[in-house]
Amino acid sequence: MSVLKSIDKTATEAAATGKQYVEVSKKYYELKVFQQLTTISSYVVKMVILGGLLLLAFLFMAIAAALALGDLFNSMPLGYLSVGGIFIIICLLVYSGRGFIEKILIKNMSKTYFD
Repeated sequence: MSVLKSIDKTATEAAATGKQYVEVSKKYYELKVFQQLTTISSYVVKMVILGGLLLLAFLFMAIAAALALGDLFNSMPLGYLSVGGIFIIICLLVYSGRGFIEKILIKNMSKTYFD
């Protein structure tokens, strides 16, 4: 009879230990998800702020360049068209290199996510 009590006690302790392990693992993964979400959220917020400021800087630089080219060509519409053409060329270059940009983005995000 003592063998059965010993087996019962061992099984009860194993079940309790397993339950505790599951609870601790659940808490760990909840914290890990929270950490990942806050890291990604802060990254997105920083990029939005920096992107907005950079957009304003490019806007003022584009207007200044268009005015300067307009004075150079003695035609304001031609200056603005030139700056528009430059932006189209830049967009085409970025679009053609999108695979390279995606690789860099995936590489950087995977370091953040899997560390």
